[in-house]
Amino acid sequence: MFLGAALVYGYHAPAQEAKREGEIRGKITVLRADADSQKPPILDRYSTHRPAVTGSDHALPAQPAYKLSEKAVIYLESEAMKARVYVPPSEHPLLDQKDLMFHPQVLPILAGTTVDFPNRDNLFHNVFSYSQPKEFDLGRYPTGMQKSVRFDKPGVVRVYCDIHSHMNATILVLENPYFVVPDDQGSFSIKDVPRGTYTVRFCAAVSLPKARVSQ
Repeated sequence: MFLGAALVYGYHAPAQEAKREGEIRGKITVLRADADSQKPPILDRYSTHRPAVTGSDHALPAQPAYKLSEKAVIYLESEAMKARVYVPPSEHPLLDQKDLMFHPQVLPILAGTTVDFPNRDNLFHNVFSYSQPKEFDLGRYPTGMQKSVRFDKPGVVRVYCDIHSHMNATILVLENPYFVVPDDQGSFSIKDVPRGTYTVRFCAAVSLPKARVSQ
């Protein structure tokens, strides 16, 4: 479904017509143990290409595994919804920088949404992306500072830190607001869905090579 370091596995299944109460529920079942903490840093053309600066001499902490709620998204697609206009939320979602990791690893948003990028580490970060839907470079900024980016075009935006090459995340910019992240046990519910026929799609970070969705 999506290719690259950040998203390499996808699943889709046709959804039945939405029930009268307008809710689609299901559960993600992970078929093997998470291996986030054992994976080496991913090195590719997005990795740091300049000499390391402030913070680069810090030893990397042991990378904890992301929770399922931080790395999986379920969303709906429908031809009928593509013609509708949706108002983005006034409250900005966060792509946090903490413990030399992005949180969450996969962030779903509605097109037109502004995302805040706070730095909570006691060192500099430089958040950037070369992805076609939104290319940006926030420059290097210290702990306690926050910068923002508006994402107008739907698509997959892969995000990196130019100082710490192991840091990566994905912003999934969607055409409609009918998406949700599961809880850490895999259960999810998309509410207030208009009557119609939809495709239910599931995507997750690289650490979920095998999973299935039940509805």
